[in-house]
Amino acid sequence: MQDTEVITIQRIEASSSCMQKLSFGLGHVYNDLCAAVWFSYTLFYFHIVLQLESATAGILIMLGQVSDAVVTPIIGWAVDKTGNLKLWHVAGTTAVGVGFSLIFSVNSNDDSWWSLLWYGALIILFQIGWATVQISHLSIIPSISRDHTHSADLTTIRYAASVCCGITVYLITWIVLKTNHEPDKVGPNDFYKFREIALILTSIGVLCSALFYCGLHTVNHNYEDLSKNNPLNERSNLLKTSIIYQVSLLYMASRLFTTLNLIYTPLFLEERQTADVANSDIRQAIAIVPLVTFLSSFFTSIILKCRSQQVTDKLIYIIGSILSLTACAWIAIGMHYDLTYQIYGIATLTGIGSSSTMISSLCITADVAKTHKLGGSVYSIVTFTDKLISGGIVLITQHLSPKSIDLSPNFYAHVLAYVCGGTAITGLITVAILYCQR
Repeated sequence: MQDTEVITIQRIEASSSCMQKLSFGLGHVYNDLCAAVWFSYTLFYFHIVLQLESATAGILIMLGQVSDAVVTPIIGWAVDKTGNLKLWHVAGTTAVGVGFSLIFSVNSNDDSWWSLLWYGALIILFQIGWATVQISHLSIIPSISRDHTHSADLTTIRYAASVCCGITVYLITWIVLKTNHEPDKVGPNDFYKFREIALILTSIGVLCSALFYCGLHTVNHNYEDLSKNNPLNERSNLLKTSIIYQVSLLYMASRLFTTLNLIYTPLFLEERQTADVANSDIRQAIAIVPLVTFLSSFFTSIILKCRSQQVTDKLIYIIGSILSLTACAWIAIGMHYDLTYQIYGIATLTGIGSSSTMISSLCITADVAKTHKLGGSVYSIVTFTDKLISGGIVLITQHLSPKSIDLSPNFYAHVLAYVCGGTAITGLITVAILYCQR
């Protein structure tokens, strides 16, 4: 009788654990849906659909990244101070819903101060909400994980959900933008289609967030060890360690590589229209090529879920960085040739490299967060570097972008080849330093 009760309890615990993991995976879905649109299409949307100046579009993207970076450390401290992760998650989701929906629902494209203030305010609201959801959700990992394996499982599930969100975005974009009676070139007349995409994604995101709140029990930080000390002193001690800066560089490199590819792939495809994609459908290409990237990322995340314990996070990061560099080299070598079909091979390598480096860097970060018992602070410090630098690079790139494609026909190809390649090299050097310090 006792054995039967033990087995029943074990089954209940296993079922509860699976439900917890599934619910956790849904908690960042709305953020990931918005991020896929934000990084893949927002610059394209501002510049091509709303017809804003290239520099203006770059400033708006930079404003979002800077506001995100500035509030991230504050949110991290507040999360560690209060500990109510689900409450912060609700507040962030609300801000994301309002900001993201209105950015794509109101057309103000006259480049006036009013237009800049309107979009600027919405972007700041959206980015503050996004950062709040991100920090609170990441902080759940060290709060509920029992060991490194459990932490790695949660991280992989989170990334797999993110990849599924990207796939969903590109499928919806392809369906909505694909028409037979309009010209291939996307322009101002497609504003209402981007609004439709945003509203569909918001509906999906809000539903997933509701399921997350229902399925995951109340999650709070355990502050027993911190109650005796000043949290500011604990954070100060964390900043004195070298590992936090190494992990920040590691995450920044992986995230920046992914972000820049998301942002500039549609513009790269638009650029290639004058070369080897002249006879193809750009409406399909700007959805299908990123979709290939996300599909390869998804399958990579499944494979990494089944890896043996001998395959360390650092080794995975090294392999992912090498594959990322290979994709960049492929673009650098082939930019003067026909890339109509090769682009799908490049997209596949990009997806595998991005998935490998992102999952491994998050696993390494989770270990640091669990060790120092400052999840919010660790994740805010790690993501601060990524958001600030990515915004700066986008601003500089848009400032340097040519007024006419004839002036620099391979400008965005150079961005994907050399700027993204530089971030992959940065990550490779950083993980090599971590290996040497074992």
